[in-house]
Amino acid sequence: MLKGMARIVRWFLLTSVVLLVGLFVYQTIAVRGTFSRSLPASEAPGTAVMVGAKGHQTAGRMFVVGAVDSASPLVVLLHGDAPFRNPGYQYVTAKNVAKAAPGTRVVALLRPGYADPFGARSDGDRGYASGDNYTPDDVDQVAQAVWQMKKQYGVKTVVLAGHSGGAAMTGNVAALYPGLVQQAVLVACPCDLASFREHMWHTQHSPLWLLPVKSLSPIETLEKMKPGATITAISGASDPIAPPQDVVRYVAKATGEGVAASILLLPGEGHEIFDEEPVIGAIVQAVKALETPTSEGVK
Repeated sequence: MLKGMARIVRWFLLTSVVLLVGLFVYQTIAVRGTFSRSLPASEAPGTAVMVGAKGHQTAGRMFVVGAVDSASPLVVLLHGDAPFRNPGYQYVTAKNVAKAAPGTRVVALLRPGYADPFGARSDGDRGYASGDNYTPDDVDQVAQAVWQMKKQYGVKTVVLAGHSGGAAMTGNVAALYPGLVQQAVLVACPCDLASFREHMWHTQHSPLWLLPVKSLSPIETLEKMKPGATITAISGASDPIAPPQDVVRYVAKATGEGVAASILLLPGEGHEIFDEEPVIGAIVQAVKALETPTSEGVK
């Protein structure tokens, strides 16, 4: 009787361990977008973009409505960590920004290691969607892509806007590469990486949030940001992913460092706000702030 019960207990414990290990392995595979649905490349919107040297190439899609206006800045958009999928929502935002700012080049980039639903892919390691993809190498790859497009298109100014993890990347690029970005729009930003990862551990209880990472935290790199860049932070007041109080602290520290920074909290809104009207409006406003006079006069 006792031996039979012991066997049952051992079987139960072994089965539980196998299930837990299997679940963790599945999550680490699935969270990288492994099982994300693929769409025909012919359905991809905009125009394909690929910049950077071999091994560090960054892919994306460009959107322009009408003829290119030489007075407009370059707008670059970065998607979030996008667990369990290959992100394509940034293209919707880029398309809508281009409609609202005719003549402006709007490029939605794929962050290092990411693919989109249409088969395009950037070089690099995507990570595990746990705040682990904001490393110095990843930040540098994005910065180099922006710099090369700025040079290629002959523009003098850049609006860099990112959502969630893309907002963290935006803050890091703006801080560590002075003069590259003139207007930074941070949407639903996990601006304090340590606080964000602790919050997500308590929310999801996934071991991935406990693993050490080499990511850069925007609230720390902010100390290297030079005056001259303008930061606009936008968060949903009810964001369950990136706590808005961390963004409030980030903006307060930015202003204390002499950086022009402001925050807009959207009442009742959550985390998925990249294509919301206030966000589109803020990006367009950043474009207008950087528009330069044309030969016929002020645009």
